[in-house]
Amino acid sequence: MYNVLCVLPVNEEEKSMLMEAGGGQCEYCWSTQEGVTREELEWADVLIGCVDTGKLVDLPKMKFVQLDSAGSDGYAKLEMFHEPQSCLLSNSTGAYGGTIAEYMIGSIIMLIRHFQVYRDHMKEHKWQRVELPTCITEHHALVIGLGDIGVNFAERMKALGCTVSAVRRTKGEKPDCVDEVGTLEDLPRLLPEADFVALCLPNSPATQKVINRETLAMMKPGAILVNVGRGTAVDSDALAEALNSGHLGGAALDVTDPEPLPADHPLWDCRNCLVTPHVAGLFRQLYPFRRIVERSVNNLGHFVKGEPLESVVDLATGYRVSRS
Repeated sequence: MYNVLCVLPVNEEEKSMLMEAGGGQCEYCWSTQEGVTREELEWADVLIGCVDTGKLVDLPKMKFVQLDSAGSDGYAKLEMFHEPQSCLLSNSTGAYGGTIAEYMIGSIIMLIRHFQVYRDHMKEHKWQRVELPTCITEHHALVIGLGDIGVNFAERMKALGCTVSAVRRTKGEKPDCVDEVGTLEDLPRLLPEADFVALCLPNSPATQKVINRETLAMMKPGAILVNVGRGTAVDSDALAEALNSGHLGGAALDVTDPEPLPADHPLWDCRNCLVTPHVAGLFRQLYPFRRIVERSVNNLGHFVKGEPLESVVDLATGYRVSRS
């Protein structure tokens, strides 16, 4: 028998799905991410849902952790997932792509239509037009990081009439929604062509400050930058300078470096910058939560049967093992 500890806010139907997946081979405990106890964690063989990494120490009984997050680099570093314990680790890549892509497109539309300026004018009861807006149609988008989120964004931008190019670790197979795929070595050629640059990158040594003073200077004047991957992909000080100089048309940042962004950081005061506190994809939203439960049910079934898991984490990057 396996002891299964679930800290997700599941309803009775979802509990029944998880219990059925266990096939009579599991005992269950239902807790919460905030209220989970040390006793519950020590009891469990299987953990479903994210728990603060500081609590996941000295748990030799744990055999499998199913995360509700996509990015899992903080968990991949924990000793329990490495030898000799080698606890299995799976994430929820694939659950968030649609909702985060909506955030990205919404923020681009806000910036190119100057909605944030008109909101300020509304507060002042001011009827005044600003710069001529642009549009998404017949413009060029560059997606840096072509995982689930990047592909979802590319599909939607293509449907809106954009030319779409992409950068990934290896060129691999090209999705139909992308016109060209390159690698990071191709950035000097691709950045100057892009009206919209979207960062969907994991945190790894290769992605540290991909957007810096040099690459920002390569970007087309007036271009929009969106970052929903990891804040470490962007040099925050250099970005603030590029925005304040007028070189960039705007930026939308759901992740920052450091995070949270300090209250005195110049990005807060950049006129064409949207900063949000890592909310582009929240697991309790209906769209991702349904997929997280589905992943958890499937993987619990795989685990008790000794079958390969879905979305196994690459311990070197903290993201799903690459399929390319």
